[in-house]
Amino acid sequence: MRIAILSNYATWALEGRPGYRPDVRRHPAPWVANLAHALARLGTIEVHVVTQTDEIEHDMEAESQGVRLHFLRCPRRLRATTLFVFDCRRLHRALRRIQPDLVHSHGTEDAYTIAALKSGYPTVMTMQGLQFKITKHVKSPWFSRMRLMQTLEQWCLRHVRHIIAKSEHVAESVAPLAPQAEIYRIPNAMNPVFFENTARAAAGEPQRLLFGGIIAPVKGLQHLVTALDRLRPRWPGVKLAIVGVPGRGSEGYFESIREQILALRLEDAVEFHGFQRPENMAREMAQASVVIVPSLHEMFCNMVAEAMAVGRPVVASWVGSLPELVDDGRTGLLVPSADPESLAAAIERLLADEPLRTRMGLAATEKARRLWDPQQVARQTEEVYRVVLGTGSDGAGR
Repeated sequence: MRIAILSNYATWALEGRPGYRPDVRRHPAPWVANLAHALARLGTIEVHVVTQTDEIEHDMEAESQGVRLHFLRCPRRLRATTLFVFDCRRLHRALRRIQPDLVHSHGTEDAYTIAALKSGYPTVMTMQGLQFKITKHVKSPWFSRMRLMQTLEQWCLRHVRHIIAKSEHVAESVAPLAPQAEIYRIPNAMNPVFFENTARAAAGEPQRLLFGGIIAPVKGLQHLVTALDRLRPRWPGVKLAIVGVPGRGSEGYFESIREQILALRLEDAVEFHGFQRPENMAREMAQASVVIVPSLHEMFCNMVAEAMAVGRPVVASWVGSLPELVDDGRTGLLVPSADPESLAAAIERLLADEPLRTRMGLAATEKARRLWDPQQVARQTEEVYRVVLGTGSDGAGR
């Protein structure tokens, strides 16, 4: 079976090549690489990934862990305003060269699913954006890219026939908008490096907190900074490591976070570590005692799953899919979103109780291994492919 995955994808395989200019603000979508590599390891699928990027001067190809990578040069701006017409042409040319049996697109916040649905190939879409949910939490002008993408998302949901939902929250959210579609519930696959760092978990610094990921308004980082300010009088040694960079378009939000930290005089309590690749992120998690996810909305949240794989308890908002990932009181603690007081109280509870942190960390690792092992996710995904192509059993993974 030959499949073509259409998605954002890390360009790291191009390092050292002339004409490659990496941009850490571009989301690397690590869950796509985790799945692609795991699918290739099955030995039954020829895996191609097709992605567009403005980090290259011309189209490039590479190979990584048995996956064939096709990087297509595209402009940074004015793509959505054309309704991705030129993007579809680029992606369709690549698909004609590959001749896949099936196309697997990820997300509706770019051109990939639109191109897949218009390509004529059997298509499976992994739902990734839920723009109609995000716009309820992050206000944007009516004439903005986010609003346009919400409209295009609705078009995709009306036309797609097969949807992979990363969580029950996603499945329940899209079902009314895509009554014609079969929905399969398959979570993201984790990078094995996070499971490999589990043994280091016991050595974490007892007052070290970690926030990680793309820094954007929907992540609610401002509420964590406020909670940190509430904690400092009772925990003067507490530290917050922020691992990540602002996503494109979120630079203003990032500057507001830095200004908030200065205004609260928390400079000595906050460390900025910038963008880190998975192996370094796993080490950062192992050094922390608690991982904090104060998001306003989440469809899945790799940060939670990665932290649990390492063996870290998580304090997270009670929104979106997070209650499915974090078992409140067993693998972490859940709090109302946008509530710094509740967030600070939950963090303090864990900081004050090392045996509780240890128990939660062990339970978190057990759950992570059971649900998010990459080979298990790959096998579930392969079964969906076979169902779509008529070579598998009906209802797999539903």
